[in-house]
Amino acid sequence: MTKGTRNVIFILLGAIFLFAAGGYFITRIFSNSYSPPTLIITKNAISSSGGFMNPITIEKLKVDSSGKEKRPVKYTIEYATTCTIKQKEGEQPVSLKEIKFNEPGRYSWSEENVNISIEHPDGFSKRIYLIEKPISSAELLKFATCPLKFEKGNWYFINFFDPFFIGVYIYVDKAGALWQYNVYSKALPI
Repeated sequence: MTKGTRNVIFILLGAIFLFAAGGYFITRIFSNSYSPPTLIITKNAISSSGGFMNPITIEKLKVDSSGKEKRPVKYTIEYATTCTIKQKEGEQPVSLKEIKFNEPGRYSWSEENVNISIEHPDGFSKRIYLIEKPISSAELLKFATCPLKFEKGNWYFINFFDPFFIGVYIYVDKAGALWQYNVYSKALPI
């Protein structure tokens, strides 16, 4: 094999490698743009790979019945606390990657006792349409830290006011561990 032939083969293999690597990275970027953010919820904080700009409401539930996946299908929302991100007028909106429940930050909390019955045996993706308006306690008293404490043996729903990623059901078991059940709509993000 001549030196020129080896160079041509080397250049072709290099071009094929670059083309394949580029295609892989473009595919990853495209598929990640249509996937929901990664959420991590603990007793002390909530973090998101996509960040938070919209208000977040945590609802305490009194569950009447659960479905086949052990998630609530009939329940009453008894209490709601809303975290509102503080935006400065005239500046670009801020997206926070983490909100700490027990520490003040660039957000404020409010709370409200409510009594709203919910039933959705046909699927969790329709939950957002069951309430005429989102529960938001934003007009009430403001707190620097979250007034809600997760209690053992209770269900909670965290609403992100997102048309694709509806929210997360949280169950705190008797040992105090949090179990997270994500709820997605059938709509694709734009």
